[in-house]
Amino acid sequence: MVEDFTLTVNETSFRRFFDSWQAARVGDDLPMRKAITLRDFAPFASDLLIYEQPEPGVLHCRLMGEHISDRVKIYNRNINWLDLVADDMRQIGAEWWNSLFATPCAGVMQFSTGFINGTNRISRAYLLPVQHAPGVVHLMGLASASDVYEAGQPREALIVSEHCFQSKYVDIGFGIPADLPEASDHKPLKKAWAEQLFTG
Repeated sequence: MVEDFTLTVNETSFRRFFDSWQAARVGDDLPMRKAITLRDFAPFASDLLIYEQPEPGVLHCRLMGEHISDRVKIYNRNINWLDLVADDMRQIGAEWWNSLFATPCAGVMQFSTGFINGTNRISRAYLLPVQHAPGVVHLMGLASASDVYEAGQPREALIVSEHCFQSKYVDIGFGIPADLPEASDHKPLKKAWAEQLFTG
């Protein structure tokens, strides 16, 4: 993982993910979810996520790859993942997700995750919109996680964005959400942790 998370879009795995998504498009339209075939996306299957938003402020995960489920240890399609966001970031997180569903653009985010076993990692996700049905957008994500930067006591539930949340919109031909900055450091990664994670 590169130290500057905004350069994530240039990492090889994310570029290949975008290229596969682009190949599934018909003209300038978003790809239909049924066009997202295992053959084309098999290299990403273990790190793949598909999210839906049944209503603003509710985020459900419809699909979670094996590498991610091994880390989080929970998977339930009824979980509202925004409920796991740290209190001080919950509104900001909800606005970020709402904007991605409302505007057909890509998003990159870097965020901390505190896992049930007490470890903490930095995750990065590249999110791309797909059409589940006419007028219904899902977000397909490719996620990666850093080494552990801090370990503590086991906890009862995941906590997301307690230590870090940074985001960036990526224009895929339809613009980015109006009146919002292209990139935001709501809670930047501490320099000491960044040096620990991105050296060697």
